[in-house]
Amino acid sequence: VDPKEGTYSLRLKCYWSFRTLNGGDRTETNLRVPGIRMPGLVVVVEESRIWRDLKKTTDKTVYWRGTSLFHISGYEIFEMTEFPFDRQLINLELMEFVWRSSKDTDTFDFSMKLVQFTLFTTSMLPNWKPFPSLIHAENETQPVDNSASVKPTFASRFQVQLKIQRNAAFHIYQTFLVTCLITAVACFPLALPPTEDFVAKRLAAYAVGILTLVSYKYGIADQLPKVPYPTYVDLFMLAQIVTVVAMAIECLIAYRLVNWGVQESIIDMVEVVVLVLILAYWAFRLLYAGMHKPTHRKEWDTVFQDQETV
Repeated sequence: VDPKEGTYSLRLKCYWSFRTLNGGDRTETNLRVPGIRMPGLVVVVEESRIWRDLKKTTDKTVYWRGTSLFHISGYEIFEMTEFPFDRQLINLELMEFVWRSSKDTDTFDFSMKLVQFTLFTTSMLPNWKPFPSLIHAENETQPVDNSASVKPTFASRFQVQLKIQRNAAFHIYQTFLVTCLITAVACFPLALPPTEDFVAKRLAAYAVGILTLVSYKYGIADQLPKVPYPTYVDLFMLAQIVTVVAMAIECLIAYRLVNWGVQESIIDMVEVVVLVLILAYWAFRLLYAGMHKPTHRKEWDTVFQDQETV
């Protein structure tokens, strides 16, 4: 999954099983090869074959097994507002199961009557966690035989949507925790007296804190999505920079108040209280991002409604 480029790729491995009438042939019959047709995506067939299972073959029917391996790639619009606590829907659009004369042909002979379709989703990327997919049969059909025996319905065309969720542990430790520590250290000069002897040192410390936050933000730019709107992590880091800038402005105001005759001890006490409040605020923001946000994400119904398709 590449949200920056709006692309994704996946590997689909199919396991087939079906029965045909046993005609008494002792040799392998020339059956067609199972395949899939996905008009909106790029599908490369690496392998597709079937074979006879003699253990489950009876006098009336022949039991066949098969396997197919497909590499699928396409484009998707990924919504990154909640990054890194985002959930994504990958719309595979139309997935039609067909019979082909060979695995490399672009055309198909006829559609497959699929009785049971089970999809298991796994991720080879550690930063993505898959969820059960959404499957909708487009052409579910009842058997034409009106006999008394119960027969299952079948379909060949399906709409499939994959649900994945980003694992935010990396950004919690490498982004939120680190920047909160930088912000806390940058605010420590609030504990220094608001006098002429310390005002220059305090402003220098604030300037270093701002430069550190900005350089760190650009240092991890490769790990952040490049989108024309602010994400959750963008607003989080911007609020930290604004906090340090506000502390620099407060330093100048406190210095002027002391020069105008306000008691230094009162201003010093107020600044210590402000420092405690700022540290408590960012500790709460860190706990909120690290413990609450990963378990209280946008509901899948909301993600489905907000999803844009290409």
